[in-house]
Amino acid sequence: MEKLNFLIGSYIGTVKAMFSFRLWTPFLIFALISLVVVLLFANPFIPVIGPLVSGLAEFIGGSEAVSHYPDLFVFLPKTYGWVTLVLSVFLEILFIGAGFLMFTAYYRNERIGFGKAVSGASKKYFQIVAVWLFYYVILLLLLTFLPKLFDPLIGGSPRRTMAFSVLLRLAGTFLLAMLMYVLPYLLVDGERLLTAIGRSIKTCFKNPFSSYTLALIPYLLMLPLSIALFSPATIVRKFSPELVLYLIIVEIVVNMIASFIFVSSVLRFYWEYAE
Repeated sequence: MEKLNFLIGSYIGTVKAMFSFRLWTPFLIFALISLVVVLLFANPFIPVIGPLVSGLAEFIGGSEAVSHYPDLFVFLPKTYGWVTLVLSVFLEILFIGAGFLMFTAYYRNERIGFGKAVSGASKKYFQIVAVWLFYYVILLLLLTFLPKLFDPLIGGSPRRTMAFSVLLRLAGTFLLAMLMYVLPYLLVDGERLLTAIGRSIKTCFKNPFSSYTLALIPYLLMLPLSIALFSPATIVRKFSPELVLYLIIVEIVVNMIASFIFVSSVLRFYWEYAE
């Protein structure tokens, strides 16, 4: 009960922190970068950079249809998704690290600018990228090979495929719960990578329900949009091609909010119950 009350208190504290607009800086900047990326893929005919974007989209999508209207909107979640996955591993994690340092200063009634926070996080850059890369590789392996393994059960049904994908991501969330404390151990306490990983796993298993909840809430915020974008061809055929773009833009905004909540709540819980 004590941990549940503190968990609720962590989210209340996060809501209060939302009114400190400078804390939004790392999340807002990545959201703007993501917005530029999706707009470029949605407009592959702009001068100069257009051919490069179109070529990259064809490479990811495996078809020239990615450069033709309205098919480009069918492929848009896939092309945008793979590019932002790379950006997430190598850039967003740096901004999330900066967010941890900015929140640390905020909750200690101190102040640190975005530039200094990024500089501080960059000192552990390769370590936090290694952890993030490991998480995404395992998650992608789960999402790629398990559906093939259970294909007789899924039976080619789009609804079953979507439900199975959601279940896999819910399972993958526990991996995130085990690794999410690595960042504050590295950036706030200055631990070495292997020590940080070991202590993060111990903290997770010491607080399994709370840790899983902390990791799950951001995913649940994103889940409705993930479901809505699961079949972009249906959206293009039954509604409007541009609706795919609008849904991705909403997804970018929700991801920004989810990342803010994740960093703040994980940090507060880590301080209270870290191993």
